[in-house]
Amino acid sequence: MNRMNPLRLLLVLFALLLPAQALAHAFPDHAAPGAGAVLAQAPGAVTIHFDSELEPLFSTVVVKNEQGVQVSQGKGQVDAHNPRVLSTRLTSERKGTYHVYWSVVARDGHHTEGDYTYTVQ
Repeated sequence: MNRMNPLRLLLVLFALLLPAQALAHAFPDHAAPGAGAVLAQAPGAVTIHFDSELEPLFSTVVVKNEQGVQVSQGKGQVDAHNPRVLSTRLTSERKGTYHVYWSVVARDGHHTEGDYTYTVQ
């Protein structure tokens, strides 16, 4: 009988588990407005769609203007009908660059965060 070397077995198990761990985190799939977008008029909200379901209590999105003043209402909300969607309503915006900061916890407990900008001309 051909027995597998314990080190080789460990490497095979690690290789099989690694993709599952990489997919355990929630990452943005697309957003409106998207990263780097240049808009003719200000949007009424920022909405980010993720590739995994989010924990509403631990997921936030905040938008700030160039001066660092928050222009979003509250800390955002996970959609009750689609737990992969996080959004926040915006107060009226002027021309300029806006910074979107998001921080989420996936249903499996893994945390991810990121940020991006968009511009209103």
